[in-house]
Amino acid sequence: MVKSRFVVLRMKDIIRTGIFIVIGIVLLIALIWFIMPNRDTTQHEGVGAFGSFVPGTYTSYIVLHNRPVTVSVTVDEDSILDISISELEEVVEVFYPLINPTMAHLSQQVIRTQSTSYEASVERLHTSRILLEAIDMALEQARNPENGAEI
Repeated sequence: MVKSRFVVLRMKDIIRTGIFIVIGIVLLIALIWFIMPNRDTTQHEGVGAFGSFVPGTYTSYIVLHNRPVTVSVTVDEDSILDISISELEEVVEVFYPLINPTMAHLSQQVIRTQSTSYEASVERLHTSRILLEAIDMALEQARNPENGAEI
């Protein structure tokens, strides 16, 4: 024969258990949120990472060995088309021999990935940082041409 059993639960135990379950679910969701890659970051590193541009060629200037160097970036509405150095004097090339090969490499990488997020090699770290900052300044002008001059 089957005996019936009564289970007595107190309301405060039920409420306490419910609160712990809710806290556990919130912590689990927060943990998943922080572990999963952020979709905005993923989008930022891919095509269209910079948003929309006003088509044209934009320039930024850097000073190397007391000489101005012009970095030109050509964009269309949603992508980077070309990046180059112009007005590079021989004196700058002598003191920064890696500037042309570094720019050629950076140009390929930025155009291919449509992102200026780039890990430079140790040999080219300083030169890459300088050039990437100049590229970022030109891209900022492309996003907001009223803040800079368009050529």
